[in-house]
Amino acid sequence: MGESVRALMLVELDQNTLANMTAALEYVCKKIPANKDTSELRKKIADEIAACATGGRRTLVDFQNVGFKVLAESTRQPKSKWQFWR
Repeated sequence: MGESVRALMLVELDQNTLANMTAALEYVCKKIPANKDTSELRKKIADEIAACATGGRRTLVDFQNVGFKVLAESTRQPKSKWQFWR
């Protein structure tokens, strides 16, 4: 999605929604472990929050849940193939 399209979508959102999006992004980003904190991860979280808003889910809880889902997926430890070895 192009930057101008994304900017246009954000202009169409009301101030309360934008405030909730900002608050959720800041809250989720504070929970990123220092060794995983990258601008790419922050952008991915922001993009998913924006997609949530344009999809009609616009509460602070909705935005936080989407952000934490992205964070969990991005910071999950890979499962070892030896995990079930006994």
